[in-house]
Amino acid sequence: MSGEIVLTADRALAFHLVPRPVPRPWGGERVAARFGWSAHGACGEWWLASSYPGTETTLRGHSHDLADWLDGPGRARGLPGAEHFPLLVKFLDAQDVLSLQVHPNDDVAVKHGLPNGKTEAWHVVEAEQGAAVYLGCAPGVSCVELLDAIEGGASDGEVRTLLNRVEVRPGDTIHVDAGTIHAIGPGLVLYEVQQNSDATYRIHDWGRGREVHLAQTRDAMIDHPAQAPLRVDVGAGELVTLIDGPAFRLHRGRVEGALDIATGARFSTLTVLAGSGVLHADGARSRVKPGDTLITLGAVRLEGTGLDVLVAEAPTS
Repeated sequence: MSGEIVLTADRALAFHLVPRPVPRPWGGERVAARFGWSAHGACGEWWLASSYPGTETTLRGHSHDLADWLDGPGRARGLPGAEHFPLLVKFLDAQDVLSLQVHPNDDVAVKHGLPNGKTEAWHVVEAEQGAAVYLGCAPGVSCVELLDAIEGGASDGEVRTLLNRVEVRPGDTIHVDAGTIHAIGPGLVLYEVQQNSDATYRIHDWGRGREVHLAQTRDAMIDHPAQAPLRVDVGAGELVTLIDGPAFRLHRGRVEGALDIATGARFSTLTVLAGSGVLHADGARSRVKPGDTLITLGAVRLEGTGLDVLVAEAPTS
C-alpha cells in the first residue's frame, strides 16, 4: 500500500501530508513522543494541513507541497487555490502558558489589510490534572477593563484574576470565536482547526518580552458570552458533529470495524488520534496510524480497530 492514493476524474481521492514542526517558546515534547516524530527538542506547534505561505505542509512521498497541489491538480478538481484554501490544522504542545491573545474577525482583518480573520476550535488530546485554558474575561470583567489594567502595568497574577479560567480534560472541544481573548495553559496537547490565517494580536506575554499589539486588540476584542467545553461521547461506528459553524465543521469518528466518511463537503482533512487501520477510496487502499493527517475528496471508508479520528471541513456554500 502506498502512502498516497492518486485517482483521476471525479473519483474519491486521499493523500497523506507530512507534519511540519514550528518552534515556539512555550513548546513541549509530548506530541513528538506520542506519535514518534523527530523534533530535535521542544516544539510548540505541528502544522498538519497548511497552505499558508512559508509554512506549507508537503505531500508524503513528493517534493511539492499542499499549496502547489491546490494550485494545480486541486484546481482541476474544483478546490480553491492555495491563497483561498479555508482551513489550517495543527497540533499544539503547551509546556508553558501561551501568550494572552486575540484574533480578528473577518471584518476587522480586512480593515487591518488582512485577507480574513481567524476563528478556531480546540479538541483536547492530552491534559495534565488541573490543566486549563483562559477563555474570555472573568465574570463581571469586560474586555476594556482587562486591557486598561494591562496597559496600566498589571502583574501576571493580577491579569490571571481578570480572566475566565476553564479546566479541560481529554475529549473536550472548545469553539473560540474570533474576538475572544484567550490563552492556552501548560500541560496540554490540543488539536486545532482554524481559518487559514496567522493573524494573532498578542496582549500579554507573561514576562517573555515579545511585542504586544494593544491598539489592534482594542479593534478586535469582543465580549463573547462565557462557554463551557463541549463533552460528547462518541460510540464505535459513529461520526458525530462537534462544531457546525460558519468557518468550519468538525466531526469525531470512532472505528471498530468500518466507518464511512461521507460529509458531503468538497474536501476534508482527516487526522488520526489513536488506533490503526486502512483507508479505502474507490478501491485504492492506504494504511493510517496515529498522527496521520490526510486530505480527502469524496466518500472514503475507514477500517480498523480503536481508530479515533477528527474530520474537519469547510461549510458548503
